[in-house]
Amino acid sequence: MEADRLAGLVDAHAAALELFAARWTSWPQDCVQEAFIELARQPEEPHSVSAWLFRVVRNRALNAARFEQRRRQREQTAARLRPVSGHPCYGDSLDATDACRALETLDPSSYEIIVLRIWGQLSFPEISEVLGCSISSAHRRYGRALEELRRILELSSCPTKINSPKN
Repeated sequence: MEADRLAGLVDAHAAALELFAARWTSWPQDCVQEAFIELARQPEEPHSVSAWLFRVVRNRALNAARFEQRRRQREQTAARLRPVSGHPCYGDSLDATDACRALETLDPSSYEIIVLRIWGQLSFPEISEVLGCSISSAHRRYGRALEELRRILELSSCPTKINSPKN
């Protein structure tokens, strides 16, 4: 497929395809991009390019939605398997739903490093390889991310302890 033809199709259909994919996934742009890449790889242009694009985007979006659901389920299961003990606000354990909600509020880099370390059980050398940073940088980022998560959990689970005057 010629580059000009592909560019014209992107201009004509990308916005509608993103809107269509957004029904199923929070990554509609990725689904659309993958569909256009797949279109460019086709040996022959499909009979109805519009219908073909919508079908491919729909399939990609449904796959992405299934992936997102499985990820949430794995994280909730992992959170239940590793209770946080001994914190004055949580009693003996932290509710998995609260932990997942708190994780979702973290910025993407903090979320990423906590999941890699706690649920992925990666070592700091492995984390540094995944993130493309030094081992000491991975340690620092992990410490900051834990502090951020702890602060969020304390604010949501124990507001009276946070706002009460110190003895």
